[in-house]
Amino acid sequence: MPLTLPSSLFVTHRLSQVGENEFRLSKSLRDALQRGAQTPLPAALTAAQSSPLQDLPRLVEHLDSILHHFLRLDHAVAMIEDMAKAVSERVRSNSDGYLAATLLVPHRDYTARHALHCAIMAVRMSDAQQLDHDASLRLVEAALTMNLGAVDLHNELALQDGPLSTLQRQTLQIHPLTGSAILREAGMRDEHWHQWILLHHEQRDGRGYPFAMRDDAIPPVAHLLHIIDTMAAKLMPRVYRPRLPAPKALGLMYTSMQEPVDRVLAGQLIKIMGLYPPGSFVELKNGERALVVRVGANAAAPLVSRELSPHPLVETSAPPFQIARAISQILDPPTAAQFDTYWRHAPDVPR
Repeated sequence: MPLTLPSSLFVTHRLSQVGENEFRLSKSLRDALQRGAQTPLPAALTAAQSSPLQDLPRLVEHLDSILHHFLRLDHAVAMIEDMAKAVSERVRSNSDGYLAATLLVPHRDYTARHALHCAIMAVRMSDAQQLDHDASLRLVEAALTMNLGAVDLHNELALQDGPLSTLQRQTLQIHPLTGSAILREAGMRDEHWHQWILLHHEQRDGRGYPFAMRDDAIPPVAHLLHIIDTMAAKLMPRVYRPRLPAPKALGLMYTSMQEPVDRVLAGQLIKIMGLYPPGSFVELKNGERALVVRVGANAAAPLVSRELSPHPLVETSAPPFQIARAISQILDPPTAAQFDTYWRHAPDVPR
């Protein structure tokens, strides 16, 4: 479906359309982006750490540097491609550990952290959807770069306790276009990658942006990326709200309470993450607190560590260890480090 650049003055002063679904930066915006940020340029991507809790902060730092300096780098697209391969390999070897790390590692660099969370879920969902190798990598690459057009703005909004300004709202509305245009400027030509970034905020009820598309006009993988993006956002805290408990966030999505979504995709996401994802906290029916360590065969019955102490894991499928409710809990880094053993070199259990 051909996409047309919105005609507002704000948009046309920043972007132009040069072909079907091909958008370009204005000279002034390009020059501003090429000046880069006051953060270090990215170093080489390091090998995986033995624990995802140690590895995730390094991945976030690496991605944050790439996103901030994208147009200043000679091989930015290749760096994202390499990172997508590295993330895919890490997640497939220890998905519970990386899911846990997204919830347990202290929150900073919202844009890069959110992108990594989405990329981790994209690996699992691409496997569930049986996407081929190339399509799976493209989806992970799109997850890593979908907010490339508003890196600083997303970081600002995560810390902002108040309404968006007019400029912030306008910038947010066009960031899928800006992100695609930045990738064009950097030489990326894969049309699926562009399409999924351009459409990752479209909603089936027509309330999305920037094209207000509806229903089946939205390509399935773009809708999948939108679901992943929405879920990751609900599970990450911001200044103005805590993270939503996973059962509530997943329930809102599956029942389409806030917007209509594909229930098959929502169901697959629940199966992959569990109603209580690794790294979240629960209260058992016997009154004990527990840390969720692994997704179980039953999405509502994960394996947990009771009383937040690293002794053998407990199944929660039968009394007295059934889950009563999700709870809010924060571990300081030394305490969280005690649980590294659960995810060090820990292959996924069959399920």
